[in-house]
Amino acid sequence: MVSRSEVRRQSKGGLSRSETRKFVENHPASQTIMPRNIDRSMFGHAEPEIGRSLNKGEHVAHMELSEQFISGFGEERSVDVMAWMDELKADSSSFIASRFDELVQEEERMRRYRTAVSSLIDKIFQDLRYFAFEFNKVARGTSMQMVATALGEVTEVIQVNSKREVEASATYFRARLANRHYALVLRGAERRIEFYLVPVAQVMGQSTVESQYLPMASLEIRLRGEELAWRLTGEESVNLPTGSIEELSMYLFGTLVDVTKQEVRRIEAEGGVC
Repeated sequence: MVSRSEVRRQSKGGLSRSETRKFVENHPASQTIMPRNIDRSMFGHAEPEIGRSLNKGEHVAHMELSEQFISGFGEERSVDVMAWMDELKADSSSFIASRFDELVQEEERMRRYRTAVSSLIDKIFQDLRYFAFEFNKVARGTSMQMVATALGEVTEVIQVNSKREVEASATYFRARLANRHYALVLRGAERRIEFYLVPVAQVMGQSTVESQYLPMASLEIRLRGEELAWRLTGEESVNLPTGSIEELSMYLFGTLVDVTKQEVRRIEAEGGVC
C-alpha cells in the first residue's frame, strides 16, 4: 500500500529514498570521497599518539644528522694537512697584510680629510650665520637680508653621455649665504675649500655655474700627524687675512655686503627698485 506522501511525491516527479541513495552513490563526484578504511596518517589526520611519535622520530633523526655534520667538521686532520695549512697561512699572511694595511691607511687618510673639510666648512658657516643674524637687524625686509643654508654633502653630476647616462660625478660639502642679489658659496672636496660669489639667480647651477667664475678665495688643508693645518692658496688669496678662520670669515662676509651694495646702486641708477 502506498502512502499519501509517496503519492504526492511521485505526482511531483520526485525520487524515493532508496532511489535517492542509489543516485548519490553512483554520482561521479561521490567517487572522489576518501574511503573510510584508508590510512589517514599520511594526510596529518592520524590519532594524536601516532602523530606525536612520528614528530619525535623526525626530531631525533634531525638531531643525529646535525651532530654528525658538526662532529665531522671538527675531526682531527692528518699531520701532513696541518703542516701544509700552516705553511700556506704563513706564506700568505704578509702578502695579505701589506695590501690590507695600504687600503686601510688610504681609507683612513681620506676619511680624516673629509672630516677636516666638513669641520672647517661648518666652523666658517657658523661664523657667517652669526654675522648674518646681526646684519639682518638692520637689513630685515630689504633685498640685502641674508639667508644661511647648510647643504651638507652633495653629489653632483658632472658629465653625461649622449644617452643621458652619468659618466662623471663629484661629491662636495656645501653651504651658502645669500641675499636677493648674490650668494656666497662654500664648496669643499678632498683637501680643498673654495669660496665663490655667484649671482643668486644662477646659484642652483652649482658646479656648472661656479666653474665660470674665479673663486674669491681658496683654502688648502693639510694633516700633520693628529694636527690640522690650513693655508690660503692661489693668486686671489694673496692679500687675504691669514691669521685665523674668524678673520677669513669676516673678509668673506664683508665682501658679500660690499658687492651687494654695488649691485643695489647699479639697479637704482638704472631706475630700478630693489
